[in-house]
Amino acid sequence: MGGTMSRRRFVGATTASLAGMSVLRTAPAWSKSTSAPKPIPGGLSLTAGAPVPVNPDVHVLPPVVGFEMSTITDFNGTVAAADMQGTATGSDGSSWFFDADMRFMDGEYVGEDGNHHHGTFGFV
Repeated sequence: MGGTMSRRRFVGATTASLAGMSVLRTAPAWSKSTSAPKPIPGGLSLTAGAPVPVNPDVHVLPPVVGFEMSTITDFNGTVAAADMQGTATGSDGSSWFFDADMRFMDGEYVGEDGNHHHGTFGFV
């Protein structure tokens, strides 16, 4: 493979790697509760790399106006999102494109136990 990787292939490979490590599972970073939040309906398909309405592989949507920025259903709070793109140079001089999606959420949510909780969440 040459020094060029399509965005779709990079995002798919990165998402698949993260999903394999269970990093994309939303979990409280700071919370008095042990109840996990409910994920948003819909998300991304790892096979197509595009938003899908039903049975997503990952419950996250692109950080674009018009899409849900939170990854938590029944959430009331602050959401911040950043989508950074650029190129990186490898130690062998090769150039690579990257696209990093980072978000954090802080607020009240309805947990999987049906009760209201407060927590702070984030992912890269």
